Amino acid sequence: MNWAGLLLLASMIFQTSSALPRQIPHFVSTEWLSKHINDADLVVLHVGFNRPEYMSGHIPSARFLWTDWLAISTPDASTEMPLLAHADTILENLGVTDGSTIILYHTGSSITMTTRMLLALSYFGFGDQVAVLDGGLERWKAEHRPLSTERPEVRRTSLTLHVDASSIVDAKWLKENLENPSVAIVDARDRRFYDGNGGGFARTGHIKGARSIPFSSVVDSTNKMKSVTELQRLFGEAGVQKGMKVVTYCHVGQQATLVYAAAKLLGYDAAVYDGSFQEWNMRGEEYPVERP
Repeated sequence: MNWAGLLLLASMIFQTSSALPRQIPHFVSTEWLSKHINDADLVVLHVGFNRPEYMSGHIPSARFLWTDWLAISTPDASTEMPLLAHADTILENLGVTDGSTIILYHTGSSITMTTRMLLALSYFGFGDQVAVLDGGLERWKAEHRPLSTERPEVRRTSLTLHVDASSIVDAKWLKENLENPSVAIVDARDRRFYDGNGGGFARTGHIKGARSIPFSSVVDSTNKMKSVTELQRLFGEAGVQKGMKVVTYCHVGQQATLVYAAAKLLGYDAAVYDGSFQEWNMRGEEYPVERP
């Protein structure tokens, strides 16, 4: 082998041993994050309500991400994806690049806000480059891992975001697929809403043909995801079979993202009906609702 070949081989070995994996699962462990926390392309985002909470103690190098940056209120829906330019500005200010691997973590019980960010970043093209820290900040603390009160210095970057619309569906698509045997519509709300007890909408119950997998059922009491075996059991009992496309919904498109994330973890082709039951209800009788 000539010198050029040797240099190329050395470069390949160096890149393989030092670079972050290009694809990561949708949930990573505290051990994984501890191992990779100093990697150059890693961006850790603390998803929270307020900066004082973040400054009182966060994972070292984590940057603060306000929970509502991807949730815009409109007259028609409480939650929807922002414009591409808005997302681009926010992510550039957080130092995210096209090659970043992004780890999101929640505080307290705010896991659905964090999985909402997972969905949004998938929608904006990060796909297998973004994951949630399983168990969030509370698990990190329980394991006595280091915390920081320092705000990291972040340089604004330049991004070229591309929308990947496969992670969400609209009401028209869902209506056209109500009878599709290869599509599993999953209601992620508490069971009482699925059964038609409350919810604050003109019509009560659930989207016709939907199955019930409450968002709270896919995590344990510490908001850590249940095992793959347990998740497979939950989905199986709801009649969700391998090979189906899973479409989740809830009240306004937040709780549904946790069940969406569980479906992705199990390997399903999954999406969220972003308008959720709020929008479906407003559309009238052509968009059928039923009770058990």
